[in-house]
Amino acid sequence: MNRIMKKQTLLIVDKDCLFRKQLIEELKQNDYPAVIWECSNGLEAIRYINTLQPDVIFLDVKLPGINGFEVLDRTEHSPFVVLTSDCSTYAAKAFEYDAIDYLLKPLTKKRLQTSLQKLGNQSEIVLNSFSKQSTVYPRRILVEKGNRLTSIQVSHITHLKADKDYTWIYTLNNESFLSNYGIGKLMHKLDPHQFLRIHRSYIVNLDYIQELYRDINRFFLTLSNNVEINVGRNYLPSVKELIF
Repeated sequence: MNRIMKKQTLLIVDKDCLFRKQLIEELKQNDYPAVIWECSNGLEAIRYINTLQPDVIFLDVKLPGINGFEVLDRTEHSPFVVLTSDCSTYAAKAFEYDAIDYLLKPLTKKRLQTSLQKLGNQSEIVLNSFSKQSTVYPRRILVEKGNRLTSIQVSHITHLKADKDYTWIYTLNNESFLSNYGIGKLMHKLDPHQFLRIHRSYIVNLDYIQELYRDINRFFLTLSNNVEINVGRNYLPSVKELIF
């Protein structure tokens, strides 16, 4: 886990004391660089998250009192989240909350290592977004159109949307182009002062953000071309930096 550069604050929320102890032991064996806290129910979790503002939480879906999803709905701080459960029932819903991973019990070393790798990769993306201050970014790019490459202005790109290992690029005049690059790689090619990742599947051009609004427990951005995009929990702090 050398990818993560600093010691993090990690919170484990689970009603099962034995599971918490096992997870803590496995994290230590993997040399995960974190100060680890633990609690056993949803109300405690809300207090810990709001007070500690942890970088990472391992959060059980089935908690006494209020469940893991309700905990995420009630907290403003948005850490990286690994949801845990003894069944796969809530896996799809987990990714609606931008969970980094969905970890099934009983815990296995191999599966936990996969989760830690995903956490490391996500942390690396966030860190890289701050390392581009002196990079020169292109004003125009070449994109595929039929059997040719056509030139478009980067400033005319309104947003980008991930499509598995590919990415759709959308422009002001309602054109769309499919790139062979994944959205993470394209983010590295774009000026971070101009483009902001607001979801694991979306990047937007700051010039075309029209509105930010909250609908129940989720935030949405509206672009000037009437495109509406859900803001991922892990990316919400970056969006809130735009609020004055």
